[in-house]
Amino acid sequence: MKKRRNADPLISQIELALDLGQFISYNQSWDFVHDLEDTKSKIDDLMENGEADRAVRLYEMFLSGCYEKAEEIDDSGGNLGMFFQDLFVSWIKARQKAGHAAEETVGDILNWMENDDYGFCYNIEKEVAEVLNKAGFRLFRQHFQDRFEEAFRPFGSGKTKYIYDYPADVYMNANILKDIFIVKKDVKAYLALCEKVGMTPKDCEHIASLQKAKRRYDDALAWVEKGLKLEKEREWGNQSSYALTGIRQELLNKLGRREDALESAWSEFKKYPSKYGYDRLRKYIPKKDISHWREKAIHEAKKTSLSAFIEICTETKEWDVLSEHIVAIEYEKLEKISHYTTVKAAKRLAKKYSQAAAKIYAALGMRIILSGKSKYYHYALEHFRNARKFYERAGCKQMWLSLVDRVREDHSRKYSFIGDFEKIVAGRAPKSPESFEKRAQKRWKKQTSK
Repeated sequence: MKKRRNADPLISQIELALDLGQFISYNQSWDFVHDLEDTKSKIDDLMENGEADRAVRLYEMFLSGCYEKAEEIDDSGGNLGMFFQDLFVSWIKARQKAGHAAEETVGDILNWMENDDYGFCYNIEKEVAEVLNKAGFRLFRQHFQDRFEEAFRPFGSGKTKYIYDYPADVYMNANILKDIFIVKKDVKAYLALCEKVGMTPKDCEHIASLQKAKRRYDDALAWVEKGLKLEKEREWGNQSSYALTGIRQELLNKLGRREDALESAWSEFKKYPSKYGYDRLRKYIPKKDISHWREKAIHEAKKTSLSAFIEICTETKEWDVLSEHIVAIEYEKLEKISHYTTVKAAKRLAKKYSQAAAKIYAALGMRIILSGKSKYYHYALEHFRNARKFYERAGCKQMWLSLVDRVREDHSRKYSFIGDFEKIVAGRAPKSPESFEKRAQKRWKKQTSK
């Protein structure tokens, strides 16, 4: 990064946005990175409008500044890391637009990756391979090819192993090469590498996807079948592929074997009922048979997975069926279901099925207080308030009182919770952490904003 005699005015904007010396908390990180993106967009405009050389210098300044900021931000959400990768890719594009030598660009890229103490370049190889020009790509690929060959040399004449039985230098460079081959849709090179380090179900998924993209559906299906066969041979860890069955169904449909695709999707759904599985199943159901298959799916999910049953009934608007089942089952079963599944169902049921909605809200509240996480107690209180409202609307006051007795008996020592709960029992709302005036002002601003 070369110094300039006359400071670029955008440097001060980069410095201001990075705010070096000021720690950025997790809650502030999104807004902080959003401001960085605004500054980056100004440099992007330079690159697009014929000032690529100037953009290169500014990108380099910005990348260095992000590294300086790395220990001054809680980036557990990964916002700064993702921004850095976007910035890095833009820098590569700018260098190429400015006509910089590929050797120098790739050398700088590899040095960044080698000296990456904060992990900002982790898994960036795909993005880099996608934007490099032909000369840069050849150098980039050759670097990892050479490193792989050197690391693999002692094992070249031996029996093929499971990829993670090789030393890290072998499998890490092999995995990078695979990512590069996927980007360039280079099936031949991918297969040649697998001949050395062995084939895994994940490899079969990648090759099948590449063949599918080229509309070689028969070849793709053969690789899917090979992958499914490999799955049965051992535990593969992160080299397993959960996508193979879905790809197989898509290929069967492409090849005119819709009934086989439907049979496969149904078989998979019965093993693992879920909304995702139901969505895949629907792809292959003839329109005239939708109602029949929906009933079959709901019945199957009801037998094996309460979570899937709730999700599918919510998706298909089978409120009568869902309400009847919710009213009949034990509280304890509902309490085990994630709120991501049950909240949506409760809101929809509340319109016409008050008792079922009340039971779900009661379970949501109990789920939180059973976990003992006091920072979420205000959510539990809101759920219990809804449970009371809908139980009373349904004429089921005794069910509400039974719930109250259970909470009092089991959770009376949770002092940060029980006082506000008793206010709900008495018909008074818990005190809000904000005054009504502030809440009303916020609501007005929200409702009148464009």
